[in-house]
Amino acid sequence: MRAPAAWIPASIPASIAAALLLQLPAAQADPVDYGAPSAWLCRPGMQEACQRGLDALVVRPDGSRVAEPFVPAADPGIDCFYVYPTVSRERGMYADLAASPELARVAQSQAGRLGSRCRLFVPLYRQLTRAGLADVMGSLRRPDWEPPYRGVLAAWRWYLEHDNGGRGVVLVGHSQGTVLLRRLIAEEIDGRPAQRLLVSAFLAGSPQGAAFAHIGPCRTAGETGCVYVWGSYRAGDDAPRRLFGRAPPGSRDAVCVNPAAPGGGAHPLRPYLPRPPGMDPDGPPWIVPEGVVSAACVADRQGNVLRVSGAARLPDGMPGWGLHRWDVNLVLGDILALLDAQAAAWKTGP
Repeated sequence: MRAPAAWIPASIPASIAAALLLQLPAAQADPVDYGAPSAWLCRPGMQEACQRGLDALVVRPDGSRVAEPFVPAADPGIDCFYVYPTVSRERGMYADLAASPELARVAQSQAGRLGSRCRLFVPLYRQLTRAGLADVMGSLRRPDWEPPYRGVLAAWRWYLEHDNGGRGVVLVGHSQGTVLLRRLIAEEIDGRPAQRLLVSAFLAGSPQGAAFAHIGPCRTAGETGCVYVWGSYRAGDDAPRRLFGRAPPGSRDAVCVNPAAPGGGAHPLRPYLPRPPGMDPDGPPWIVPEGVVSAACVADRQGNVLRVSGAARLPDGMPGWGLHRWDVNLVLGDILALLDAQAAAWKTGP
């Protein structure tokens, strides 16, 4: 769901879109062999698609600039399992398993940098494409999330059986990826043996602001076995119907956890953003503007969302979508710092 305006009609109210996003009717999908390298966009020994062009330039509050080359972790102690958002430009309802350029771009942007902290696993899956979701929502039908979910589920089970080996794992998703990971956590991890492997989960752009029965929200940087949930909106965005971070049905309570300040309150963010026009075209493709953007989780009658200040140059989505496209990039540096703290805590153990 990187560019919502491209695939959801403006006539669909955010409230209806949110309800559609959360419904998961049953269907069948062709099985995928995740034992085949071609079923993965990235995995250990196969990281080129996710980790190209990640060097950054840190811009400090005093105007000084410091190069930050990307360095993959040599022997990380934890794993990261990432599910990408709705980006496929294929014309059909569901994507095939081709590692298309748009998948690589979003994986580089949101997840490639995680490889400096963990072994990175990115399964390809038959996601509901941008065109498919536009068709479904344009006719007010319910999206059938089952084919995408079955792929993510099969990849997860393959990973546990063949790659995990008792290692701690971090789950990271955005938008459609978060919808699928929420179900995976609820059905395969929450209150089950796999929960003992969970270092944390980062559920960005979640339509529903909620934790789980046995897995609660993170409250300190080094806490493990917990979840981060957020959707990003400007501090002054007063859209009457927001799509993300809404209170669960039948409840007024909604969860939002700021990766920059899990204990609550406002805190500066450490974003990784594309190099803007006007900067040296031969310089690093990413910038890290320090001390410019800050955010805090703020609850209201609709739910609980991450209210962002200082992101004036970032384009909004449609009304109700806020800064959805930037959910991960706005806090990516903070996620890296959390992974440092969580990996250390995981290594030490209880």
